[in-house]
Amino acid sequence: MKIQKNEAIFRMKLKDLLKEKKDVITVQGVGKFTYDTLKKNVEKKLKDLTGRNKRGAHYGVGKNQFSMISAMWLALQEYEEKK
Repeated sequence: MKIQKNEAIFRMKLKDLLKEKKDVITVQGVGKFTYDTLKKNVEKKLKDLTGRNKRGAHYGVGKNQFSMISAMWLALQEYEEKK
């Protein structure tokens, strides 16, 4: 009986976590993303910038790209603060 109750609680918590990660985050001027997708997207963009910097390739990235990364970062920050 106790095992079934603990299992039920675990399943409810797991469902809550899965729902939470599927929340849609709107990034002003960019689009809508799930939390995981937005986080991966920001990580990918920052890795790209780091690689460019190491190679000395400081061209091809303008204010628009930095504004987009900034907006994505702030959207993640706001989402995480609301948790």
